[in-house]
Amino acid sequence: MFNHLRLSQKIFLALFLVILLTAVSILMVTLINYRKHSLSFAEENLKVKEREVLASIDYELDKVPVKVTQDNIFSLLQNSILGISDIHKTDINVFDTRGNLIISTEMEEPVERVIPKQVLDSLSRNLEFLKIPIRTKGGKQILTTYRYLNDIQGHPIAIVNIPYKSDDSLLKNNMHKLLNRYAGVMFFILIFGGFISWFLAKKITQRIDLIAAKIKQTDVVVHNRPIGYELNDEFKPIVDSYNEMLDKLNHQSNLLALTEREDAWREMAKQVAHEIKNPLTPMRMLIQNYVRKYNPEDPNAKEKLDELSETLISQIDTMSAIAEAFSDFARLPVRNDEEIDVAETIRTALEVFPRDSVQFNSSAKELKINFDRIYLIRIITNLVKNSIQAIPEDRKPEISVFLQKIKDFIIIRVTDNGMGIPPHLGDKIFEPKFTTTTGGTGLGLAMVKKIVEDYSGEIRYISEEGRGTEFIIRIPYVRSVF
Repeated sequence: MFNHLRLSQKIFLALFLVILLTAVSILMVTLINYRKHSLSFAEENLKVKEREVLASIDYELDKVPVKVTQDNIFSLLQNSILGISDIHKTDINVFDTRGNLIISTEMEEPVERVIPKQVLDSLSRNLEFLKIPIRTKGGKQILTTYRYLNDIQGHPIAIVNIPYKSDDSLLKNNMHKLLNRYAGVMFFILIFGGFISWFLAKKITQRIDLIAAKIKQTDVVVHNRPIGYELNDEFKPIVDSYNEMLDKLNHQSNLLALTEREDAWREMAKQVAHEIKNPLTPMRMLIQNYVRKYNPEDPNAKEKLDELSETLISQIDTMSAIAEAFSDFARLPVRNDEEIDVAETIRTALEVFPRDSVQFNSSAKELKINFDRIYLIRIITNLVKNSIQAIPEDRKPEISVFLQKIKDFIIIRVTDNGMGIPPHLGDKIFEPKFTTTTGGTGLGLAMVKKIVEDYSGEIRYISEEGRGTEFIIRIPYVRSVF
């Protein structure tokens, strides 16, 4: 599941987990240290109390007139041990040197009536203070010490045990207070840390998204702008590499565009030469034939001259139309967007065609957009001209132009009842200089496609041989801002 998360979510989770683990680790260390210090404090108190109790016992024994021995220690301490216990507010257990209990001030039964063997062994080795680990009885914590009680000569005469019964409720209360305070601080840290983590994750991924968006917008044939990046972080080398790549790409694009323009103009020149040669050849043959057969005495000489003139003028008009078509395609006027009514502009473009042959229908009475009026007129004019040229002479032209708005697009459909477009031609009909008519230049549909694509639109057709063709143009609806 982690692999399916977005990078910003992964960064956020990683940072948040680091904060959470750090907080939990601090809590664990704090609790361990708190408990350790609490136990150390209890041990120190027990050591002090032990010294005070032993000093009091020594003081009481010093007052007796007889020698203190293992045999009379019970009788000597029997009357004074309770007073010592009350003064120091602690229970006292006295064992003989063999580890058997002889005196106890505890109200309840002592924890141990016989000293464990390991305690005796330890005492016999060093005669020093021995700390026994905490043991539990009835839910209470007991910290206990054992030490030899010596006579004047330093011989052990008894073993004094002080059970330090510490009430752990205070420790628990303090622990609960500490945990409550820590929980409050922890909640604030998690909220604040989570916000900072999310902010950092979004900040990092925003830079990645910026670079990704710029790369996505990169086009081979468009002059791309470099990314401006002032920060000197890990993304700087990526941005520098992208900008360096753009310089190379722009240079290569310029060379490619220059080469394509040269090839296009070279092909255009060949096409112009070819189209002009077509009418020149019959014109030359007509003139040569007329000169060879010319007879001033021929009574039909004037009629033949008029016929020759008409033929030459017709061929000259054809050459002029070819030159004008190529000129229009090579040099479209500068695009001048303005607020226009699409339906009204289409009606204006259709006024030059016979009304009985071309019909116009619109589902919107008024549809205003930002568009070049000349461009739209050229689109309609070229499509209708092509439709008229595709209709056989023995068939009555039936051409329809439909206008409608579907969602955020303007749809223009031009249908005819002509001969249709053969399936094998495909999209060749949109290529410059391609034509299926004898008098066409092959530039009309190429010009239409160029204009439509200039407005981020698309053009396609549906055709059935022998029955007609429908051209469909879809242009994004750009509302007027004027």
